Amino acid sequence: METLTVGASRLLGGATASSSSSSSSSSVRIFHSPGSLPAFGARKGVSVIRCQAQKNKKSPSSGGGFGAKTVAKPTFDAALLLRRSEQVYTRLVAEHTHEGDVREFVICVRQKGSKSHGAMGDWLPVAELALVSEWDASIALPIALPILCREVAECAGKGAPSLRTIPRNNLEYAYEPAEAFYEFVLGSGNGSQPLANAECPYSVLGLGKGASTSQVRSAYRTLAAKFHPDRQAAEEQKTAEEEFKRVTRAYDQIKRTGLADDGEIASYASLGGTARNSLSEPINMTSQSMQAKLPGEVQAAVRPLDSDIINRFLARSCARQAQAVAV
Repeated sequence: METLTVGASRLLGGATASSSSSSSSSSVRIFHSPGSLPAFGARKGVSVIRCQAQKNKKSPSSGGGFGAKTVAKPTFDAALLLRRSEQVYTRLVAEHTHEGDVREFVICVRQKGSKSHGAMGDWLPVAELALVSEWDASIALPIALPILCREVAECAGKGAPSLRTIPRNNLEYAYEPAEAFYEFVLGSGNGSQPLANAECPYSVLGLGKGASTSQVRSAYRTLAAKFHPDRQAAEEQKTAEEEFKRVTRAYDQIKRTGLADDGEIASYASLGGTARNSLSEPINMTSQSMQAKLPGEVQAAVRPLDSDIINRFLARSCARQAQAVAV
C-alpha cells in the first residue's frame, strides 16, 4: 500500500499533492489499495481519500512532564561571601569613619524555639556589622540582616564550629550598638578599664570559677576593706589604691558576665543591668528576604567577632544549660 500525505488546504484548493511538514495542520492520506474502496460508485484505480488530524508533538523545551529539563537552584559559598563582606566592611570603615557616617553593631544569634536553658537557647554574639545609611538602624538592620544571614551564620561557624550543625533557617538574630556591647556586656562599663586578658576575675578575688553570688560578694567586701586607700599609711596608699581598683574591676566584671542575683548564671539579655537597654527584638528570617538585595540607600557588611569572645559566651550558655539540668 502506498501512502502520500497531503495538506488539507491544498487538496481542497485543487493543488497537487505534496508532503506536509506542519505538525498542527490536518492532513489526508491517499491509499492506492483497490480493496479499500467504498461500495458506492467504486471504480478500479480510484483512490480512497481519508483525512485524519495529526497529533501535536510537544517540543522538548516546552517544560513539564517526564524528561523535562529542571532548573538547578543556585548554590552559595558562604566562606567566599564572608571574605567579600569583610573586604566591604574594611572599605566602609576606611571611607566613612572620618565623616562619622559609619555605625557599627554586634550581631547575636540564637536557636528558634529552644528553651531558655537549652542548647543555643541564649543569645551568642558572633559578628560585627558596619552600616552606612541615612535610615535609622531600627529600619535598616531588619532589612539588611536577613540578606546577610549567610555571612552571619558563617561568622558563627568560624567562631564556634559546633554551630554549623544548626540549620541556618533555625536561627534568629538580634543586634545592639558595638559601643554598648563593649561597655556593658564585656564588663568595662562605668568608666572602669577591663582586666588584663590573662587575669581571671575570680582569681583576683581569691575564688574558684564555681563560686556563688554570696561568696563573690563576701570576698569583694573583704578585699575592698583591706585595700581601701583611706585605711592605708601614706607610703602605702598608692599601691593599695591600684589593688583596690583591680579588685573592684574584677567584681564588676563578674557581676556583668558571671552570676545573676539569684545565683544562676545570668542570661545574655540581662548583662549590664538597667543601664543596657539597646539589645533589639529578635529578627526572623524568611526565604524571600534571603534572596533579596540591599536597597540602594543601605550599605552594610559583616565580619567575625573575635573567636575568644564567641567561645567565652558559648561556655556561659553551656554552663547555664548544665546548671538548669542539675536543678
